[in-house]
Amino acid sequence: MRILWVSASAIGPAERILNQEYKGTSGTWIQNVYEEITHSQGIDMFFLCFSKKLSPKHMIHKNSKEGDAYCLYMPQISLGRKAPCSLKRDVERIIKEIKPDIIQIWGTETCVQNVVSLCFPDIPKVVFLQGIVGIHDRYHNIDLSKIGIVYKKKLKEKIKDWAHEKMFHKQTFYEKDELIRCGNVITDNLHTIAYCNSVSSKISIYNYNLNPNDVFEEAKWNYDNCNKNTIFTIFGSSQDKGLHQAVRALAIVKKQIPDVKLIVPGVFHTDENCRILQSNKIPHYERLLNSLINDYNLNENIKFIGRLSQTEMAQQLSISNIFINPSIIETHALTLREAMLVGVPSISTFCGSIGEFMKEEENGLLYRYEEFEVLAYKIIKLLENKELCEKIGYAARETMLLTKKIKKLAC
Repeated sequence: MRILWVSASAIGPAERILNQEYKGTSGTWIQNVYEEITHSQGIDMFFLCFSKKLSPKHMIHKNSKEGDAYCLYMPQISLGRKAPCSLKRDVERIIKEIKPDIIQIWGTETCVQNVVSLCFPDIPKVVFLQGIVGIHDRYHNIDLSKIGIVYKKKLKEKIKDWAHEKMFHKQTFYEKDELIRCGNVITDNLHTIAYCNSVSSKISIYNYNLNPNDVFEEAKWNYDNCNKNTIFTIFGSSQDKGLHQAVRALAIVKKQIPDVKLIVPGVFHTDENCRILQSNKIPHYERLLNSLINDYNLNENIKFIGRLSQTEMAQQLSISNIFINPSIIETHALTLREAMLVGVPSISTFCGSIGEFMKEEENGLLYRYEEFEVLAYKIIKLLENKELCEKIGYAARETMLLTKKIKKLAC
């Protein structure tokens, strides 16, 4: 069988074949699925991805023992628009050359995924949904003044955000078009199933449990070995991920636990002390975080540690006292699942599919995104209670291990 995987950027095996620089956690779910497929026999893998670094007339094609990878140009504006006709012709040419038996499209977030769904209607296609634009659109770029945060943006930033919001909303229509054209979706949660059913009752759903990589199972958390009063969180360069709420909660926690630390992964503009730069030239959201950190006198309590590989993520989770997910919307919440598999006691917003695998005071603690006071209360509750930490951490790990076991038995 010849399988063509399509992703918006070069991640997982496509990145390795194309020899492009990449380090981070984004797209790790592709690698997890790939490792499981490679155990199967009689499968030839092909990869198609896109890059803004390429010109419209430029194409890269490389191969290795992992398969063939192609890379085409990504339009500079890829959200909420129809892909250029020239790009469609290039995609059709590659598909015609590969002659795949099935095409799997990762996501619905850009015009390139939609354009693949338009090509060769006779070839079966399936969409792997790891995020849902149609639901995310309701929470995207929300007005923070409604939750008590007021911070001035530059005029240029206001215009840019307004335009991005309009394009993001337009992408919801391209997402629906892609789902209907492909007619097949892979997911593992009712949250996604409900959305797809609202788009069309004719969409076929295929269940596949998307589990964390094995490195997270190997990095087992232990209370006695963790760094006490240390909180690890998700990467979030936009307000949708809720880091501002984590900062507000931390200010409350500090009143009772002065040495509390919040460790933040991901790409930020930072100095040698792992703090966000005090500069008017950095992005608006980073300036907002800086403002909150300074107002609450939290410079000694927050550390921005940069991008992490899967192994580094697992290690950091294993030595943290607790993990928090403050995001306003999560479809799959893979980072939370990774934390639960490691066994670190976790707190998360109640959103998306999270309620399907995390249960209050059984294998985690839950709260509403707006209620940072509740987040603070539950952080203190865990940091001051070894027994609760161990109970929740153990149960969380068992939940994720059972899910992995069920999938292995199914295979």
